[in-house]
Amino acid sequence: MNKKLIALALAALPAAAMADVTLYGQIRGGYEYNKTYSSTLSKDANGKPQGSSEVNDWTSRLGFKGGEDLGNGLKAIWQVESAISVDGTNSTGFGTRDTFVGLAGDGWGQIRLGKLSNYPNLDMEQVDPGYYSTQSVGGLGMFTRLDGRVNNAIRYDSPNWYGFSYMALWGFDEARVTGLDGSRANQQFVNIGLSYENAGYFGKYSFASWGDASNVAGSNKDWHRLEAGYNANNIYLAFGYQQIQGYGFGSFYNGTLGTLANNAAVAGLVAAGNSAAASQLAVNTSKLKTKELALTGGYTFGAFTPYLSYAKGYNATLGGSTINDSGYDQFVLSLDYALSKRTDVYTSYGHVKWKYPGTDNESSFGLGLIHRF
Repeated sequence: MNKKLIALALAALPAAAMADVTLYGQIRGGYEYNKTYSSTLSKDANGKPQGSSEVNDWTSRLGFKGGEDLGNGLKAIWQVESAISVDGTNSTGFGTRDTFVGLAGDGWGQIRLGKLSNYPNLDMEQVDPGYYSTQSVGGLGMFTRLDGRVNNAIRYDSPNWYGFSYMALWGFDEARVTGLDGSRANQQFVNIGLSYENAGYFGKYSFASWGDASNVAGSNKDWHRLEAGYNANNIYLAFGYQQIQGYGFGSFYNGTLGTLANNAAVAGLVAAGNSAAASQLAVNTSKLKTKELALTGGYTFGAFTPYLSYAKGYNATLGGSTINDSGYDQFVLSLDYALSKRTDVYTSYGHVKWKYPGTDNESSFGLGLIHRF
């Protein structure tokens, strides 16, 4: 991001407006040694990942937010948040993260429109408290792979009633691609989240659904996520379970695994006498279901907080038939050391064991620094 442009934009704001603007952000990054399928390093001659030393960004961000009191308990709110990259290699832009304008009321909650996080991305992920890059398995990135932001979205968040709250998000499909049957598809996104938090205990549930899923190759259909646990008195415990259904291999755990399984499924149908095109269409329109669980425990003593996370992907099913050896086991051991209230040193080691034939294990080590402002 161009620092001069930001400085000029701030200088152009009148003094009265500046009083209502908050500048905030996080700078996060570190050294990583990754041997993963998502690494930018080329694979070996057999398509297996190779190890590499890297300096990577850990989802740094810079934001501006503010509001205006409109009277009678009503307030206008806005935010512009952008991804930034401390390693200097990733392309970033303005407003690439949660960016919105909206209204908030004293007794009825808030409503926003723009580019907005789905419920798991903003309000869950307690099972995945760490820091890591998109090339690393030093966190539960496979479990949280659908957590993200929705373009062209409207989101409502309720107030908190004795620990209970809820949200609803609608994402409009402005692409409206041609579906598999030749008709105009509508991939609108609906997300509902429910939460209860009290005295350190929490329980959260998210349901998401995509329209016309069976008419778009590789599309997700529906997604359930449950998280529960306890975070108080230096104790950190979190449990997560999710089920994702879609068509084809678009919602599979890992891109490499999805490609291998897809190719095997198509090859099997071709061997049975179908044409390659008909076999691919049969796979694309078959329902895929994945189930996963995750557990994380941690304990804070002094400035140190060690965490141990475990995630398990069960065998997936395609068209009601089990895909043998399609699951995974992952563990992450990490340590957070608080240098201050705003600066942490963080290190982790993660390992993934894939069970599918032809896949290799993945591993990552990371050591870095996080600063919040």
